[in-house]
Amino acid sequence: MNNYPKISIVTVNYNNGEFLEDTIKSVIEQEYPNLEYILIDGGSTDNSLEVIERYKEHFAYWVSEPDGGQYQAIQKGFEKSSGEIMAWLNSDDKYLPRSLFKVAEIFDKYEEVNWLMGLAREYTEDGALVGQITLPWCRWSKYRYLTNDFQFIQQESSFWTRELWEKSGGTLDFKYDLAGDMELWARFFRFEKLHTTALELSGFRHRKEGQRSKVGKKTYLEEAHQLVRREQKRMSVLGKIGLPLRYLVKWCFGPFFFWDWFLIKWIYRVSFNIPGVIYYDFYHHDFTKKPKMSKLPPRMIAGRQVHRKMFSQK
Repeated sequence: MNNYPKISIVTVNYNNGEFLEDTIKSVIEQEYPNLEYILIDGGSTDNSLEVIERYKEHFAYWVSEPDGGQYQAIQKGFEKSSGEIMAWLNSDDKYLPRSLFKVAEIFDKYEEVNWLMGLAREYTEDGALVGQITLPWCRWSKYRYLTNDFQFIQQESSFWTRELWEKSGGTLDFKYDLAGDMELWARFFRFEKLHTTALELSGFRHRKEGQRSKVGKKTYLEEAHQLVRREQKRMSVLGKIGLPLRYLVKWCFGPFFFWDWFLIKWIYRVSFNIPGVIYYDFYHHDFTKKPKMSKLPPRMIAGRQVHRKMFSQK
């Protein structure tokens, strides 16, 4: 256990018993040996307590009592936590197998990584996994944020160090009803870059009814724009002068980045200070920041299918 950093996961729930068991199982079935799992229930009146009781021996702490809403519940959970790496998982989302092990490996290998996101994945209501948002879209930076290009850092695929959490204030801002996660990301960006891995770590479940992020989408976007304006006001004089230039780069060169045009996409990446992707190298069975994806169609040479990167991997 001493070889694995402690990871603290907080799950918050309110009357979400239909999906809660799937969420809990996705955490505990990781079998991560240094897991601190905390569950905060807001006083549910459905079958949630039956589910919680069934798995209560797996929680480092749990409580069921009325609270002031989602972000106050998350804060309550984090205040009970002590892990070196932190994250929260809502009670209808799920981690993918071995996610926590891979997160720990990346934080251990790359000292510069204090904030990490996996590829954004989504679940149908009945739990089928769908991949809609892919690289290079899933690469974020402070300057993408500040030019209103903030949709969406996937909260359930995000992990960060306790050092960053405490440096950023050690609390969520309860003033924001729906965009509390974005408010936290805005403060994180003041201190660190958001690194992206090509691994799939978790998924967001799309429900047909009662999903706050859909019902309150207009409110979320209003809060998000408030946060962008707040962070723009905090910029230095030079930063404010350079902001219109970044807007220009966004509109002129952004498509080449998102369409992955090989020769000129670097203009956008450099202008917006976007970190390189952390890939998995199957030849060396380790993580790498050197791209291992084939960019060109394969050729048949001497009866062998050869990709552009095949020989360089060896």
